Order: sequence, then structure tokens, then C-alpha cells
Amino acid sequence: TRITIPTLQIDAPILPVSTQLIDVDGQSYAAWQVPDEYAAGWHDTSAPLGAPGNTVLNGHNTSHGEIFRDLYTLKAGETITIFSNDVAYAYAISETLILPEAGQPLEVRQENARYTLPTGDERLTLVTCHPYGSLRYRLIVIARRIEPNNER
Repeated sequence: TRITIPTLQIDAPILPVSTQLIDVDGQSYAAWQVPDEYAAGWHDTSAPLGAPGNTVLNGHNTSHGEIFRDLYTLKAGETITIFSNDVAYAYAISETLILPEAGQPLEVRQENARYTLPTGDERLTLVTCHPYGSLRYRLIVIARRIEPNNER
């Protein structure tokens, strides 16, 4: 399974990732692992490709291949394609969000995480840190499935 974003010259594997418990100020909570290479991580509890729901991918922006380094430059309408088992799933970007993350109360970080929760529509959500070299913000790109007869 691969992700391609032509405008960013991204063509990379997608690897399954899961959560691990981390401790922050004596409180444990689940955090998603991120691939330690030039790859996107598929949240293994998110929707599978081609099914209704929210397919969530994460990736580093500053280290380990920096797959999502320039994600912030994507514009609405640009296309992301996922290839899996000889099927192409095309998505058009609908919105980009930059949300405060580092140093925020747990409630704010949990509110940010709502973008990775299941949905009733078929969408792709990309998640990374922002800006380059910082964990201060969470960058979220949401893309909606383009029906096969409308693929570009």
C-alpha cells in the first residue's frame, strides 16, 4: 500500500501503526506511533481504504524521512492517491487545520484528536506536527473520496 501526493513529489509506503501508553506529568494516555522511516503510518483502528469512515495516516515532518514536511503547502482540491491491491483510491483535499498542541491542557489535545475519530463519510485524514522543527502545532489535512468515475 502506497500514498502519492504529486504536488509534493511524495510516493511512499504506508505501514500500520498502533497506540502506546505514554506518561505525561503522572497521567497516562495513548499516543499514536509514527513510522521511523520515509513512510506514512495508517492508524490501525481507523477505516480501511474504500470503506465508509475516516482513514487516518500520520507521518513525521522533521525527522525520520520527513514524509509530511511540506504538507502545509497543499491547497483545497489537490489530489492524494492511495494505491492498495492494484486499486487506486483518489481523494481531493477539502480543508487544512493548524491546531495548538504542545503545552496545551489534555482537554485541548483530546479535542484536537476528534479529527482522527470514525466518521460516517469516506475520508482521508493526514496528521503531522507543525511547523518544521517544532511540536507546537498539529497539522491536519482532510480529503474527501473522489468517486471512481470522477477520478482525475
